[in-house]
Amino acid sequence: MAGVLPLIKALGEPVRIRLYLLLKKTPLTVSELSHVLDLSQSNTSHHVKALRELDLLTAEKTGQHTYYALNQAQCGEPNIAAALALLEEASVEISEVRSDAVRLRTILAERSADTFTRWRMEQPDLPYSDIFAHLAGGRRGVVADIACGEGDFFENLALSFERVIAVDIDAAHVLRAAGRRGSDRVQVLQADAQTMPLAAESCDAVILRMALSQIPEPATALAEALRILKRGGYLSVIDSDNPQGKSLRKILQNAIAENRGIRLDVERQLPRLFMLRLQKI
Repeated sequence: MAGVLPLIKALGEPVRIRLYLLLKKTPLTVSELSHVLDLSQSNTSHHVKALRELDLLTAEKTGQHTYYALNQAQCGEPNIAAALALLEEASVEISEVRSDAVRLRTILAERSADTFTRWRMEQPDLPYSDIFAHLAGGRRGVVADIACGEGDFFENLALSFERVIAVDIDAAHVLRAAGRRGSDRVQVLQADAQTMPLAAESCDAVILRMALSQIPEPATALAEALRILKRGGYLSVIDSDNPQGKSLRKILQNAIAENRGIRLDVERQLPRLFMLRLQKI
C-alpha cells in the first residue's frame, strides 16, 4: 500500500492530476487518455505506470483493449483520500483541465456511437422500436429523450407519446435533429443533460439511450433525469456493458439503494449492452 508522501510526489506533476481526474470520471484506455491529454501514447503509458506502481489504478482487458480505472479500495483509504482531495482542489490552477473535459466528452460520444452501431449491425432483425417503447413504459404524455443525437428515435417515440422533448448539448446534433422532427409534437433543445431547462416532475418518461456513457458526470445527469420525472413515471437506460458500463451500473445500483423514491422495474441484458427501467415512486 502506497504512503501519502510517495503519492504526493507522484501526483506532483500536473499531467498526473489531470489523468487522475479523468479516471475518476470513467475507465479509459491509454489511447483514449493520450487523445484527451494531448500526449503521445508512450508518454501517457509512462504516467499510467507511475500511478499503477502506487496501486492507484486497476486494469481490465476487454477484447483488444485494456481499460484503466481508479482502485477504489486504495483511493478510499482515509489518508490517501484526504491527499487526493487536496490535490483535486489544486486542480483549479491547471488550465488544461477544462479542455480535457471537452475532449473526454468527444471520446465518450464516439465510443458509445461505435458500440451501438456494431450492436445494431450484428442484430438487424431485433425489434428496435418495440424494445425502446417497452422500456419507455408505453405511457401517453411527455417523454424526454436525453442526449438525443441526430434524432433517429423521434419517429418511434412520437408513436407512444403526445409530446417529445429532445435534449442534446452538441449544436450540430441539435440542428440536424431539428430537421428530423417530423411533427410539431417534437421539441428539440440544446442543453447540458446535467442542468436541463425543464421543470421538476414535468415528464412522464425519460430515456437515457447511450447517454450516461457520454457524460463526464453520469451521477449528476442521473439525478437531473430523476428531477424532471413525474412520480409514477419511468426512467429508461440503455448503455454499453463494457468496463465503463459496469461503473455506470454501479452508479445506478447505488441510486436505487440510496433513494427510496425509485425502484428497479425492468432489467435486461443484451450483447454489449444493458437495459433497465426505473420507476419514480
